[in-house]
Amino acid sequence: MPESDLLDDTEIRPVSAWSAWRDDVAPISGRLAQLALVLFGVEALLGLWLRFSAPTLLWLDEALSVNIAKLPLGQLHGALKEDGAPPLYYVLLHVWIGLFGSSDVAVRTLSGIVSCLTVVLVFFLVRRVWGREVAFFATALLLGSSFATYYATETRMYALVMLECALGGWALVWLFERPGWRRMVPLALVCTALVYTHYWSLYLFITVGLWLVVKSFWAAKDETARAARFGLGALVIAGLCFLPWYPTFSYQQAHTGTPWGGRPNFLTAIVAVLHFNANQAVQVARSTPLQRVVELFMVLMMGLALFVLARGPWRFALRWATTPRARLVAWLSLGTLVVGVVASHFSGAAYAPRYGSVAFIPLMIFLALGTRALFQPWLRVVVVLLIVAGMLTVGVKEHGTQRSQAGQAVATLQAHARAGSVVLFCPDQLGPSIMRVLPAGTGLKTYGYPRFDDPNFINWVDYNKALYASKPDAGIREARTLAHGHSIFLVTAPGYEVAGDICKALRITLEERFPSKVWLQGQPKTYYQSMKVTEYFVPPLPTGPGS
Repeated sequence: MPESDLLDDTEIRPVSAWSAWRDDVAPISGRLAQLALVLFGVEALLGLWLRFSAPTLLWLDEALSVNIAKLPLGQLHGALKEDGAPPLYYVLLHVWIGLFGSSDVAVRTLSGIVSCLTVVLVFFLVRRVWGREVAFFATALLLGSSFATYYATETRMYALVMLECALGGWALVWLFERPGWRRMVPLALVCTALVYTHYWSLYLFITVGLWLVVKSFWAAKDETARAARFGLGALVIAGLCFLPWYPTFSYQQAHTGTPWGGRPNFLTAIVAVLHFNANQAVQVARSTPLQRVVELFMVLMMGLALFVLARGPWRFALRWATTPRARLVAWLSLGTLVVGVVASHFSGAAYAPRYGSVAFIPLMIFLALGTRALFQPWLRVVVVLLIVAGMLTVGVKEHGTQRSQAGQAVATLQAHARAGSVVLFCPDQLGPSIMRVLPAGTGLKTYGYPRFDDPNFINWVDYNKALYASKPDAGIREARTLAHGHSIFLVTAPGYEVAGDICKALRITLEERFPSKVWLQGQPKTYYQSMKVTEYFVPPLPTGPGS
């Protein structure tokens, strides 16, 4: 291919459902193309480094995921029934651990590899539908995204969700290129995998399903309508495949849900897309002016993609009816987030930015399509470069942020707790990350409060009821019985919305009755999951008549 054509759009193969389009823009060529490719190569190396190096301990969700995945496969169902998650990621992680072990590096590498596969799939998917230049830009945004790099280093299912969404895009394009039941099967399989990976995929299915309904009845071409009906058939098959798990899903919805947070308001639906630039690790240090700038550029690119066509140097055509090139990805990304947040509001479920991983891939394509509204090639390169640079800066900051203070907490317990001492985790959500690094054989008696259960796991079943039914007096008495005259160590943390008052009541009651010593102060500005360790010098319970 000639050097001047390095980033041109000659390979676009329009699919009827997307509408054929051509923007009147100057191609990226010559030295600008060479510079763009060099910068892309540098970014790719940095993106790979961020995906495979996380100098931080596993925090709650990660440690809990590993503990569940290490169980025999026959016990997974029972553990997930209490956890509230679908099974596919845990089965995959179980197999991975069997092959490569359960070290921090090993379990996180799975997400890193999955994330890299997603980047490759997105490049070829976007090139097939929207052209090579858009493919490079979409891939650059995905490689540099702090959201993508963060979850590429987290032992959770969100990197897998992104991969499945990219595969779903491929299956959908393949189906619309030549409709038929054989091409319906891959889409049905991907949809089934998605719903068995994360329940928020159901909201993605709603937006995809509505689009398919519109195409099946009002498409301009018969082949498009036929493909849309096969697509609806794939969603139906995925629903049927989900039926064996539905009783567990129904139980989880009724008894587990998301008791750790409050329901989102409607403003969340408006700003949810910006949360992709504010992950959990970054929230430790709060938002920065750089994040605000990146978010401003994201909104700008979405507006350009939806409503603006380039008609020459500094000449634009405004389309209030939206542009054909971005209509679908706008609907899949923004529509899914709105549907999910609204459904969460009315169902009383909490919202977390990571749930939006089901809409993340179309969002990156959406942003890349915004560049087609800019005629000047240098301007397109500069805009993408600015967004990517901002994202990478946030990603590097996340890379150096510790997710858990468990290492300091364990060192504190080893230094001051004796064998036989009772360690209470309040809330119990602090237990898995500490237990992961606590050496065996310490002789410490560790329990999650208020149930006094195994701190390696979290029982989310009727969690709020268990919390509010707890009584500090009863908890302290049980702890004293278990301690047999040894100290009680209480591990607490700020920021746990539901359990905060319960743990505060326990701490105050202990402080009123027994002398204490704070050995470790929590550092919420430094750690995402900070921890405070306090020792209470508790005498044994009296024994004998009248005790």
